[in-house]
Amino acid sequence: MTVKRLLIGAALLLCALMVWGFFTFFERYTVERDLGWGSEAQRNLFLAAEQYLASVGLKPRQAENISVLSGLSPDATLFIANSSQVYNPQRVEELLDWVRRGGHAIVVARTAGFDFDQQHNEERDWLLEALDVSIVEGHGNYHFEHPLQPLLGENAELSPKQSPGEALREYNRKIDEGITEAEKTDAEALPEKPRNPDVEPEDLVTLPTDEGAEVQLHFDASYLLYHPGLEDGAVDKPPVFWAKVWRDDEGVPFLQFERGSGVITLMTDSGIWQSHRIGHFDHAYFLQLLAGDGNFVFLTHPHFKSLGYLAHKYALEFFLAGALSLLAWLLLRARQFGPLQPAPETARRSLLEHISACGHYYWHDDQCEQLLRGHRSELLRQLRASEADSNARHKLAKKLSAATGLSEYDIIASLWGTPASSEETFTEQMRNLQRIEAVL
Repeated sequence: MTVKRLLIGAALLLCALMVWGFFTFFERYTVERDLGWGSEAQRNLFLAAEQYLASVGLKPRQAENISVLSGLSPDATLFIANSSQVYNPQRVEELLDWVRRGGHAIVVARTAGFDFDQQHNEERDWLLEALDVSIVEGHGNYHFEHPLQPLLGENAELSPKQSPGEALREYNRKIDEGITEAEKTDAEALPEKPRNPDVEPEDLVTLPTDEGAEVQLHFDASYLLYHPGLEDGAVDKPPVFWAKVWRDDEGVPFLQFERGSGVITLMTDSGIWQSHRIGHFDHAYFLQLLAGDGNFVFLTHPHFKSLGYLAHKYALEFFLAGALSLLAWLLLRARQFGPLQPAPETARRSLLEHISACGHYYWHDDQCEQLLRGHRSELLRQLRASEADSNARHKLAKKLSAATGLSEYDIIASLWGTPASSEETFTEQMRNLQRIEAVL
Protein backbone atom coordinates (compact mmCIF):
# COMPACT_ATOMS: atom_id res chain seq x y z
CA MET A 1 0.00 0.00 0.00
CA THR A 2 1.52 3.30 -1.03
CA VAL A 3 1.80 6.42 1.09
CA LYS A 4 -0.61 8.26 -1.23
CA ARG A 5 -3.37 5.74 -0.56
CA LEU A 6 -2.75 5.93 3.18
CA LEU A 7 -3.13 9.73 3.11
CA ILE A 8 -6.38 9.51 1.11
CA GLY A 9 -7.80 6.93 3.53
CA ALA A 10 -6.85 9.03 6.55
CA ALA A 11 -8.49 12.11 5.02
CA LEU A 12 -11.71 10.22 4.32
CA LEU A 13 -11.74 8.81 7.86
CA LEU A 14 -11.22 12.30 9.31
CA CYS A 15 -14.12 13.67 7.25
CA ALA A 16 -16.37 10.86 8.42
CA LEU A 17 -15.45 11.53 12.05
CA MET A 18 -16.20 15.23 11.63
CA VAL A 19 -19.63 14.53 10.12
CA TRP A 20 -20.42 12.03 12.88
CA GLY A 21 -19.33 14.51 15.55
CA PHE A 22 -21.42 17.29 14.03
CA PHE A 23 -24.64 15.22 14.03
CA THR A 24 -23.88 13.85 17.51
CA PHE A 25 -22.87 16.93 19.52
CA PHE A 26 -24.57 19.83 17.72
CA GLU A 27 -28.22 20.66 18.31
CA ARG A 28 -30.27 22.93 16.11
CA TYR A 29 -32.71 25.36 17.73
CA THR A 30 -34.73 28.40 16.63
CA VAL A 31 -34.83 31.81 18.30
CA GLU A 32 -37.53 34.32 17.43
CA ARG A 33 -36.70 38.00 17.63
CA ASP A 34 -39.11 40.85 17.39
CA LEU A 35 -38.01 43.08 14.50
CA GLY A 36 -40.97 45.44 14.79
CA TRP A 37 -43.80 46.04 12.36
CA GLY A 38 -43.36 45.49 8.67
CA SER A 39 -43.88 48.20 6.08
CA GLU A 40 -47.48 47.14 5.35
CA ALA A 41 -48.42 47.24 9.04
CA GLN A 42 -46.87 50.69 9.39
CA ARG A 43 -48.91 52.00 6.47
CA ASN A 44 -52.18 50.35 7.53
CA LEU A 45 -52.96 50.73 11.25
CA PHE A 46 -55.96 48.41 10.89
CA LEU A 47 -54.09 45.54 9.25
CA ALA A 48 -54.50 43.27 12.30
CA ALA A 49 -58.24 44.00 12.35
CA GLU A 50 -58.53 43.07 8.67
CA GLN A 51 -56.68 39.80 9.23
CA TYR A 52 -58.82 38.96 12.27
CA LEU A 53 -62.07 39.54 10.38
CA ALA A 54 -60.77 37.43 7.51
CA SER A 55 -60.00 34.61 9.95
CA VAL A 56 -63.63 34.53 11.17
CA GLY A 57 -65.01 34.26 7.65
CA LEU A 58 -65.70 37.90 6.70
CA LYS A 59 -64.35 39.71 3.66
CA PRO A 60 -62.68 42.96 4.77
CA ARG A 61 -61.34 45.46 2.27
CA GLN A 62 -60.08 49.04 2.15
CA ALA A 63 -61.77 52.05 0.55
CA GLU A 64 -60.46 55.56 -0.06
CA ASN A 65 -63.51 57.85 0.12
CA ILE A 66 -67.18 57.98 0.99
CA SER A 67 -68.20 57.41 -2.63
CA VAL A 68 -67.89 53.68 -1.88
CA LEU A 69 -71.49 53.90 -0.58
CA SER A 70 -72.86 53.66 -4.10
CA GLY A 71 -71.55 50.11 -4.44
CA LEU A 72 -72.24 48.75 -0.94
CA SER A 73 -74.93 46.17 -0.30
CA PRO A 74 -77.40 46.78 2.58
CA ASP A 75 -75.92 43.92 4.66
CA ALA A 76 -72.38 45.38 4.65
CA THR A 77 -70.59 47.16 7.48
CA LEU A 78 -68.78 50.44 6.81
CA PHE A 79 -66.13 51.63 9.26
CA ILE A 80 -65.29 55.34 8.90
CA ALA A 81 -62.15 56.23 10.84
CA ASN A 82 -62.96 59.95 10.93
CA SER A 83 -66.33 61.63 10.65
CA SER A 84 -64.72 64.45 8.62
CA GLN A 85 -64.82 62.08 5.63
CA VAL A 86 -68.60 62.64 5.57
CA TYR A 87 -67.79 66.15 4.49
CA ASN A 88 -71.10 67.76 3.45
CA PRO A 89 -74.87 67.41 3.99
CA GLN A 90 -75.30 65.48 0.72
CA ARG A 91 -72.85 62.82 1.88
CA VAL A 92 -74.59 62.66 5.26
CA GLU A 93 -77.92 62.02 3.56
CA GLU A 94 -76.37 59.33 1.35
CA LEU A 95 -74.94 57.61 4.44
CA LEU A 96 -78.24 57.79 6.36
CA ASP A 97 -80.19 56.53 3.36
CA TRP A 98 -77.86 53.52 3.08
CA VAL A 99 -78.29 52.85 6.82
CA ARG A 100 -82.08 53.03 6.53
CA ARG A 101 -81.90 50.27 3.92
CA GLY A 102 -80.18 47.97 6.43
CA GLY A 103 -76.52 49.03 6.47
CA HIS A 104 -74.37 49.33 9.58
CA ALA A 105 -72.04 52.31 9.84
CA ILE A 106 -69.34 52.58 12.53
CA VAL A 107 -68.11 56.17 12.63
CA VAL A 108 -65.32 57.63 14.77
CA ALA A 109 -66.06 61.25 15.67
CA ARG A 110 -63.43 63.80 14.74
CA THR A 111 -61.83 65.18 17.92
CA ALA A 112 -58.72 66.85 16.49
CA GLY A 113 -58.89 70.62 16.80
CA PHE A 114 -61.82 70.55 19.26
CA ASP A 115 -61.99 73.57 21.57
CA PHE A 116 -63.69 72.77 24.88
CA ASP A 117 -63.88 76.45 25.84
CA GLN A 118 -66.02 77.31 22.82
CA GLN A 119 -67.51 73.81 22.46
CA HIS A 120 -66.94 73.46 18.72
CA ASN A 121 -64.53 72.06 16.19
CA GLU A 122 -62.51 74.18 13.79
CA GLU A 123 -64.72 72.77 11.02
CA ARG A 124 -68.34 71.69 11.11
CA ASP A 125 -69.06 68.02 11.68
CA TRP A 126 -72.14 67.48 9.53
CA LEU A 127 -72.83 63.92 10.67
CA LEU A 128 -72.72 64.74 14.39
CA GLU A 129 -74.99 67.71 13.78
CA ALA A 130 -77.46 65.51 11.92
CA LEU A 131 -77.55 63.08 14.85
CA ASP A 132 -77.64 65.91 17.47
CA VAL A 133 -74.44 64.62 19.09
CA SER A 134 -71.77 66.82 20.67
CA ILE A 135 -68.31 66.18 22.09
CA VAL A 136 -67.59 66.73 25.80
CA GLU A 137 -64.40 66.61 27.82
CA GLY A 138 -63.39 63.31 29.39
CA HIS A 139 -60.71 62.30 31.90
CA GLY A 140 -57.54 63.52 30.23
CA ASN A 141 -55.01 61.66 28.16
CA TYR A 142 -54.67 57.91 28.54
CA HIS A 143 -51.41 56.05 27.91
CA PHE A 144 -51.98 52.52 26.71
CA GLU A 145 -48.32 51.57 26.46
CA HIS A 146 -45.05 52.85 27.81
CA PRO A 147 -43.43 55.55 25.63
CA LEU A 148 -40.24 53.45 25.42
CA GLN A 149 -42.08 50.32 24.21
CA PRO A 150 -41.50 50.95 20.48
CA LEU A 151 -37.80 51.60 21.17
CA LEU A 152 -37.07 48.60 23.41
CA GLY A 153 -39.32 46.13 21.59
CA GLU A 154 -42.61 44.38 22.21
CA ASN A 155 -41.10 41.82 24.58
CA ALA A 156 -39.62 44.41 26.96
CA GLU A 157 -41.57 44.24 30.24
CA LEU A 158 -42.51 47.88 30.90
CA SER A 159 -45.24 49.27 33.07
CA PRO A 160 -47.14 52.43 32.09
CA LYS A 161 -46.68 53.58 35.70
CA GLN A 162 -42.89 53.67 35.33
CA SER A 163 -41.11 56.85 34.33
CA PRO A 164 -38.77 56.63 31.31
CA GLY A 165 -35.73 56.81 33.61
CA GLU A 166 -36.95 53.96 35.82
CA ALA A 167 -37.86 51.85 32.78
CA LEU A 168 -34.40 52.28 31.21
CA ARG A 169 -32.61 51.44 34.48
CA GLU A 170 -34.72 48.30 34.90
CA TYR A 171 -34.14 47.27 31.29
CA ASN A 172 -30.36 47.77 31.59
CA ARG A 173 -30.30 45.80 34.86
CA LYS A 174 -31.92 42.83 33.17
CA ILE A 175 -29.40 43.03 30.35
CA ASP A 176 -26.50 43.08 32.83
CA GLU A 177 -27.90 40.03 34.61
CA GLY A 178 -28.17 38.17 31.32
CA ILE A 179 -31.86 37.34 31.50
CA THR A 180 -32.98 38.89 28.23
CA GLU A 181 -34.78 36.70 25.73
CA ALA A 182 -31.88 36.71 23.24
CA GLU A 183 -29.56 35.10 25.82
CA LYS A 184 -32.00 32.43 26.98
CA THR A 185 -32.09 29.10 25.20
CA ASP A 186 -35.11 27.74 27.00
CA ALA A 187 -38.16 29.64 25.73
CA GLU A 188 -40.44 28.10 28.34
CA ALA A 189 -38.40 29.67 31.13
CA LEU A 190 -39.48 33.15 30.04
CA PRO A 191 -42.46 34.57 31.94
CA GLU A 192 -45.37 35.13 29.62
CA LYS A 193 -46.03 38.79 29.01
CA PRO A 194 -49.55 39.84 30.06
CA ARG A 195 -51.88 40.42 27.13
CA ASN A 196 -53.70 43.38 28.67
CA PRO A 197 -52.15 46.61 29.95
CA ASP A 198 -52.15 47.37 33.67
CA VAL A 199 -55.21 49.61 34.09
CA GLU A 200 -57.64 50.23 36.89
CA PRO A 201 -60.89 48.20 36.74
CA GLU A 202 -63.02 51.35 36.87
CA ASP A 203 -61.44 52.49 33.59
CA LEU A 204 -62.96 49.53 31.74
CA VAL A 205 -66.33 49.31 30.03
CA THR A 206 -68.13 46.01 30.63
CA LEU A 207 -70.89 44.95 28.25
CA PRO A 208 -73.12 41.87 28.50
CA THR A 209 -73.55 39.54 25.51
CA ASP A 210 -76.45 37.38 24.38
CA GLU A 211 -74.59 34.26 25.55
CA GLY A 212 -74.46 35.55 29.14
CA ALA A 213 -70.76 36.42 29.02
CA GLU A 214 -69.18 39.84 29.42
CA VAL A 215 -67.07 41.94 27.07
CA GLN A 216 -64.43 44.22 28.57
CA LEU A 217 -63.25 47.24 26.60
CA HIS A 218 -60.67 49.90 27.34
CA PHE A 219 -61.57 53.19 25.66
CA ASP A 220 -59.62 56.40 25.57
CA ALA A 221 -61.95 58.61 27.59
CA SER A 222 -60.21 61.91 26.78
CA TYR A 223 -63.20 62.77 24.57
CA LEU A 224 -66.76 61.57 25.10
CA LEU A 225 -70.05 61.84 23.19
CA TYR A 226 -73.18 63.49 24.50
CA HIS A 227 -76.77 63.31 23.28
CA PRO A 228 -79.85 64.78 25.03
CA GLY A 229 -81.41 61.31 24.93
CA LEU A 230 -78.89 60.11 27.53
CA GLU A 231 -80.81 62.09 30.16
CA ASP A 232 -84.23 62.49 28.58
CA GLY A 233 -85.74 59.50 26.79
CA ALA A 234 -88.58 61.65 25.42
CA VAL A 235 -86.39 63.43 22.86
CA ASP A 236 -86.78 62.62 19.20
CA LYS A 237 -84.74 59.64 17.92
CA PRO A 238 -82.63 58.97 21.03
CA PRO A 239 -79.71 56.50 21.04
CA VAL A 240 -80.76 52.89 21.62
CA PHE A 241 -77.58 51.71 23.32
CA TRP A 242 -74.59 53.19 25.12
CA ALA A 243 -72.28 52.51 28.04
CA LYS A 244 -70.39 54.80 30.39
CA VAL A 245 -66.81 54.51 31.58
CA TRP A 246 -67.49 56.09 34.98
CA ARG A 247 -70.95 56.49 36.45
CA ASP A 248 -70.61 60.25 36.97
CA ASP A 249 -69.60 60.87 33.34
CA GLU A 250 -71.74 63.25 31.36
CA GLY A 251 -70.79 61.62 28.07
CA VAL A 252 -70.16 58.11 26.81
CA PRO A 253 -67.41 56.59 24.63
CA PHE A 254 -69.87 55.19 22.09
CA LEU A 255 -73.51 55.50 21.03
CA GLN A 256 -75.78 53.46 18.80
CA PHE A 257 -78.69 54.86 16.81
CA GLU A 258 -81.34 53.03 14.84
CA ARG A 259 -82.28 54.52 11.49
CA GLY A 260 -84.75 52.51 9.47
CA SER A 261 -83.50 48.93 9.21
CA GLY A 262 -79.88 49.82 10.00
CA VAL A 263 -77.67 51.01 12.83
CA ILE A 264 -75.12 53.79 13.26
CA THR A 265 -72.45 53.35 15.93
CA LEU A 266 -70.60 56.51 16.98
CA MET A 267 -67.30 56.31 18.84
CA THR A 268 -64.54 58.66 19.98
CA ASP A 269 -61.71 56.12 20.06
CA SER A 270 -60.71 54.12 16.99
CA GLY A 271 -57.50 52.94 18.64
CA ILE A 272 -59.16 49.88 20.17
CA TRP A 273 -59.07 48.28 16.70
CA GLN A 274 -55.67 49.48 15.63
CA SER A 275 -52.92 46.89 15.49
CA HIS A 276 -51.20 47.88 18.74
CA ARG A 277 -54.43 47.62 20.83
CA ILE A 278 -56.78 45.19 19.13
CA GLY A 279 -55.29 42.33 21.16
CA HIS A 280 -56.11 43.98 24.50
CA PHE A 281 -59.10 42.77 26.48
CA ASP A 282 -62.06 41.91 24.18
CA HIS A 283 -61.52 44.56 21.51
CA ALA A 284 -61.28 42.06 18.65
CA TYR A 285 -64.40 40.18 19.76
CA PHE A 286 -66.30 43.48 20.07
CA LEU A 287 -65.39 44.27 16.45
CA GLN A 288 -66.69 40.85 15.42
CA LEU A 289 -69.97 41.48 17.26
CA LEU A 290 -70.51 44.79 15.45
CA ALA A 291 -69.66 43.36 12.02
CA GLY A 292 -72.54 42.05 9.96
CA ASP A 293 -72.70 39.03 7.70
CA GLY A 294 -71.66 40.90 4.55
CA ASN A 295 -68.51 42.71 3.57
CA PHE A 296 -66.62 44.87 6.05
CA VAL A 297 -65.23 48.03 4.45
CA PHE A 298 -62.55 50.12 6.17
CA LEU A 299 -62.70 53.79 5.17
CA THR A 300 -59.54 55.19 6.73
CA HIS A 301 -57.33 58.11 5.89
CA PRO A 302 -55.24 57.29 2.81
CA HIS A 303 -51.66 56.41 3.68
CA PHE A 304 -49.42 57.33 0.78
CA LYS A 305 -46.47 55.09 0.10
CA SER A 306 -43.07 56.51 0.92
CA LEU A 307 -40.58 57.62 -1.71
CA GLY A 308 -38.17 54.86 -0.66
CA TYR A 309 -40.86 52.21 -1.09
CA LEU A 310 -41.81 53.50 -4.54
CA ALA A 311 -38.16 53.72 -5.57
CA HIS A 312 -37.56 50.13 -4.47
CA LYS A 313 -40.72 48.86 -6.15
CA TYR A 314 -40.19 50.63 -9.49
CA ALA A 315 -36.38 50.60 -9.61
CA LEU A 316 -36.32 48.27 -12.63
CA GLU A 317 -38.73 50.43 -14.62
CA PHE A 318 -36.83 53.58 -13.60
CA PHE A 319 -33.44 52.33 -14.75
CA LEU A 320 -34.92 50.79 -17.91
CA ALA A 321 -36.54 54.11 -18.82
CA GLY A 322 -33.25 55.89 -18.09
CA ALA A 323 -31.31 53.47 -20.30
CA LEU A 324 -33.78 53.90 -23.17
CA SER A 325 -33.59 57.68 -22.83
CA LEU A 326 -29.78 57.55 -22.91
CA LEU A 327 -29.86 55.29 -25.99
CA ALA A 328 -32.26 57.65 -27.77
CA TRP A 329 -30.01 60.62 -26.97
CA LEU A 330 -26.94 58.79 -28.28
CA LEU A 331 -28.76 57.91 -31.51
CA LEU A 332 -29.80 61.53 -31.92
CA ARG A 333 -26.28 62.81 -31.35
CA ALA A 334 -24.82 60.21 -33.71
CA ARG A 335 -26.70 61.77 -36.65
CA GLN A 336 -24.72 65.03 -36.38
CA PHE A 337 -21.31 65.17 -38.12
CA GLY A 338 -18.77 67.92 -38.47
CA PRO A 339 -18.56 71.26 -36.65
CA LEU A 340 -21.69 73.11 -35.68
CA GLN A 341 -22.87 75.77 -38.10
CA PRO A 342 -22.82 79.36 -36.87
CA ALA A 343 -26.08 80.64 -35.59
CA PRO A 344 -28.03 82.61 -38.20
CA GLU A 345 -28.29 86.35 -37.82
CA THR A 346 -31.48 87.52 -36.28
CA ALA A 347 -31.24 91.18 -37.43
CA ARG A 348 -33.37 92.00 -40.49
CA ARG A 349 -31.60 93.67 -43.47
CA SER A 350 -32.72 96.93 -45.01
CA LEU A 351 -34.98 97.22 -48.04
CA LEU A 352 -32.09 98.25 -50.30
CA GLU A 353 -30.07 95.25 -49.22
CA HIS A 354 -33.06 93.04 -49.92
CA ILE A 355 -33.51 94.51 -53.41
CA SER A 356 -29.78 94.19 -54.13
CA ALA A 357 -29.78 90.55 -53.01
CA CYS A 358 -32.82 89.76 -55.16
CA GLY A 359 -31.19 91.45 -58.17
CA HIS A 360 -28.00 89.45 -57.80
CA TYR A 361 -30.02 86.28 -57.48
CA TYR A 362 -32.02 86.95 -60.64
CA TRP A 363 -28.87 87.96 -62.53
CA HIS A 364 -26.98 84.80 -61.60
CA ASP A 365 -30.06 82.72 -62.38
CA ASP A 366 -30.30 84.17 -65.89
CA GLN A 367 -33.71 85.66 -65.22
CA CYS A 368 -32.83 89.32 -65.85
CA GLU A 369 -33.41 88.99 -69.61
CA GLN A 370 -36.93 87.76 -68.89
CA LEU A 371 -37.52 90.74 -66.61
CA LEU A 372 -36.26 93.13 -69.27
CA ARG A 373 -38.33 91.55 -72.05
CA GLY A 374 -41.44 91.61 -69.89
CA HIS A 375 -41.01 95.27 -69.05
CA ARG A 376 -40.40 96.10 -72.74
CA SER A 377 -43.50 94.24 -73.87
CA GLU A 378 -45.66 96.08 -71.36
CA LEU A 379 -44.34 99.51 -72.47
CA LEU A 380 -44.68 98.69 -76.19
CA ARG A 381 -48.23 97.56 -75.59
CA GLN A 382 -49.03 100.86 -73.90
CA LEU A 383 -47.30 102.77 -76.75
CA ARG A 384 -49.05 100.56 -79.37
CA ALA A 385 -45.69 100.05 -81.05
CA SER A 386 -45.22 96.31 -80.76
CA GLU A 387 -45.28 95.90 -84.56
CA ALA A 388 -43.87 99.34 -85.53
CA ASP A 389 -41.53 99.60 -88.51
CA SER A 390 -38.29 101.60 -88.65
CA ASN A 391 -39.93 104.96 -89.52
CA ALA A 392 -42.54 104.58 -86.79
CA ARG A 393 -39.85 103.74 -84.25
CA HIS A 394 -37.84 106.88 -85.10
CA LYS A 395 -40.92 109.07 -84.84
CA LEU A 396 -41.83 107.56 -81.48
CA ALA A 397 -38.22 107.85 -80.26
CA LYS A 398 -38.13 111.52 -81.25
CA LYS A 399 -41.36 112.21 -79.35
CA LEU A 400 -40.20 110.29 -76.23
CA SER A 401 -36.79 112.01 -76.36
CA ALA A 402 -38.45 115.38 -76.08
CA ALA A 403 -40.52 114.16 -73.10
CA THR A 404 -37.84 112.26 -71.17
CA GLY A 405 -34.62 114.05 -72.13
CA LEU A 406 -33.07 110.80 -73.33
CA SER A 407 -31.36 110.50 -76.70
CA GLU A 408 -33.20 108.79 -79.53
CA TYR A 409 -30.47 106.15 -79.67
CA ASP A 410 -30.91 105.26 -75.97
CA ILE A 411 -34.69 105.02 -76.39
CA ILE A 412 -34.47 102.74 -79.43
CA ALA A 413 -31.81 100.57 -77.73
CA SER A 414 -33.91 100.24 -74.59
CA LEU A 415 -37.20 99.44 -76.38
CA TRP A 416 -36.06 97.38 -79.33
CA GLY A 417 -32.35 96.77 -78.91
CA THR A 418 -30.45 93.63 -77.90
CA PRO A 419 -30.94 92.66 -74.21
CA ALA A 420 -28.11 93.68 -71.90
CA SER A 421 -25.20 91.30 -71.38
CA SER A 422 -23.64 93.00 -68.35
CA GLU A 423 -24.93 94.33 -65.05
CA GLU A 424 -24.17 97.96 -65.99
CA THR A 425 -26.00 97.73 -69.34
CA PHE A 426 -28.98 95.97 -67.72
CA THR A 427 -29.20 98.63 -65.02
CA GLU A 428 -29.02 101.45 -67.61
CA GLN A 429 -31.72 99.89 -69.84
CA MET A 430 -34.05 99.32 -66.89
CA ARG A 431 -33.55 102.92 -65.73
CA ASN A 432 -34.39 104.22 -69.23
CA LEU A 433 -37.51 102.06 -69.37
CA GLN A 434 -38.65 103.42 -65.99
CA ARG A 435 -38.17 107.03 -67.23
CA ILE A 436 -40.20 106.26 -70.34
CA GLU A 437 -42.92 104.64 -68.20
CA ALA A 438 -43.04 107.71 -66.00
CA VAL A 439 -44.07 110.04 -68.84
CA LEU A 440 -46.82 107.81 -70.18
